[in-house]
Amino acid sequence: MKPGKWLLKGLMLAVFVSCFALGTAHAQPGGFPDLSDLVNTWFKVSLTRTVFHYSNVGVKPTPSYQLAQSMGKAYINITAWNGTTHILTADIYAKDPGTGLWVTTPFATIDIQYFAGTALKFISSAQLVTSSGMTMNLLLVFTGKQNPAGDFILGGITKLGTIASNVLEIDDAGPERWVGSAKVSGPMVPESSVPFTPTL
Repeated sequence: MKPGKWLLKGLMLAVFVSCFALGTAHAQPGGFPDLSDLVNTWFKVSLTRTVFHYSNVGVKPTPSYQLAQSMGKAYINITAWNGTTHILTADIYAKDPGTGLWVTTPFATIDIQYFAGTALKFISSAQLVTSSGMTMNLLLVFTGKQNPAGDFILGGITKLGTIASNVLEIDDAGPERWVGSAKVSGPMVPESSVPFTPTL
């Protein structure tokens, strides 16, 4: 075989191998992000729900339109990250409705399931089920920024919010029902600003 043909075949083989390698590299997944930097962080969030109210089954809602209802403030403390299941565990703290004081034990503990995105902007899902008969399904979005030292930037820069949700509640003492959506939003705050000391 002439040297020119060898050179041409060699070039064609090199181009083929390069294209295959580039295509394979492009097809590889980016991998799940490491969210362990979020462990031991706190968020101060506002909770609002917009719901239809039904006084019983088989009746029209009263009123006929959805009402926005504030559910107050809460603190969310992210306590763990499981890199295998891609789940953040978080404790939720709320005020006692009777006394108006912060309860030092978690109101609920939820799993926040990573879905997509980077460590500094990702979507996740969570479900909250309360003893009072309320079920809340949330699609959460985390948006974070870090300084050169790797610490999260506070002051409303790093935050948690919802992009979609649903809420269902049946009164545990009667036939009343509520259905609609919920909104959770608030910034990451330093632990020193939390107005209570959690009970371990």
